[in-house]
Amino acid sequence: MISRTKKSVRLLVVLSFYFFLPFSCIDKLEFLEDKQEVQLVIYGLLTDVNERQVVTVSKTSAIGLRPMEIRDARVSLLTASGDRFRYVHNGLGEYFLEGFAALEGESYAIEVLLEDKVYRSNYEKIPELLADDVISFEFNKEPFRTEAPESVFTVNSETTLPNSTDPIYLRWTVEETYFWPLVYLPGTGFPPPPPPPCFISDVIEPNRLNLFDGSGSSTRKGNFALAKRLVDNSFLYPFFVSVKQLSINREAYEYWEKIEAVINNQGSLFDIPPASVYGNISNVEDQNERVLGYFEVAKTKVTRIYTTRADVPFSLVDPCQYFQNKPEDSYAAECKSCEARAQGRSWTNDAPDWWEFD
Repeated sequence: MISRTKKSVRLLVVLSFYFFLPFSCIDKLEFLEDKQEVQLVIYGLLTDVNERQVVTVSKTSAIGLRPMEIRDARVSLLTASGDRFRYVHNGLGEYFLEGFAALEGESYAIEVLLEDKVYRSNYEKIPELLADDVISFEFNKEPFRTEAPESVFTVNSETTLPNSTDPIYLRWTVEETYFWPLVYLPGTGFPPPPPPPCFISDVIEPNRLNLFDGSGSSTRKGNFALAKRLVDNSFLYPFFVSVKQLSINREAYEYWEKIEAVINNQGSLFDIPPASVYGNISNVEDQNERVLGYFEVAKTKVTRIYTTRADVPFSLVDPCQYFQNKPEDSYAAECKSCEARAQGRSWTNDAPDWWEFD
């Protein structure tokens, strides 16, 4: 019988890949032995949207710690027709391909060169089908992080499958972007220009997997709760939600389904043992080396909705409200700095291109 400690250790090794992901063909589950070893983790998502395409490269680290970022890899996108596109490293273990969109009918793979070793994924094509999402939101009082009712914001989708007999496999991610004005402290004499506002972004419930297998569905429509978060003062100003629907192939769906099964496994005696889930990336010259991660190519659609303070049925307090005689040093750091407010989330002073609301 496997001890609870060993079960926890094994599960954390699996999750070290999953929690490193930025807002995914397997034949079987491979089980870890008791001895933990450092493993390479590669994840890439390529979409048909003209956007920044990202690959992350890391290695598993000590239990309970984030994966170790790899900063000296050479990452390329390969096409079956012979083209090669080089990713640019951002210094933090992420590699970017700016302004690139995958084309229907073409097959793509990623190649990672590291320490004189070559790692390559299977070639993947973009699926042809997308579903229609009607995105909505609601505010409720319900248990979320605790057993007591809390103020909760929920993102929902009513999804209609395409009129086709071909199978469709879907995955959704949900990202928030909200406006945060810094306090304007004019001081004495000539007033300085007001500070530029903050636009802060983050994935809502990054550890949540939203999956749907439409291949055997008997209904054309489905209703899904895609993300939840607590209501706080982020909703004082315009708050956008971007829902990205990813249409993926069957192998990618099965990969994420196995990741989900491992995450949900609580170590019961009747559950399957925690496992490392291996994807479609391997060492070209050493097939015995186990590589974690996946390279997926997805047909993609992004739907955006937004809320304003008028939509929120709960009381919100502005911690940065300006008062004429209030000393400057009495304002919290989040009132004077976008970085302090973001607390590690992505932020910019420039509004996104799509930032429009009535």
